[in-house]
Amino acid sequence: MGAAQNIAGQPLPHIAYAPRPDATPEAEIATLAAVYRFVLDSRAKKEAAPESRPDDARKDQDAGTYPHCT
Repeated sequence: MGAAQNIAGQPLPHIAYAPRPDATPEAEIATLAAVYRFVLDSRAKKEAAPESRPDDARKDQDAGTYPHCT
């Protein structure tokens, strides 16, 4: 039964941040904003994507309508 894991004891995901000594405060803020935007956009795309439906893809392929088979 080694497949079951207790995730309660695992650390939460996090991002470590260390400011660069040669960067201006404006550059630091712009970079952090870009990273947050990337993370939020990635999450939004993941939530908007339809669930994978291998059965539907197989039906399309059998019918000759699968886009990669044309």
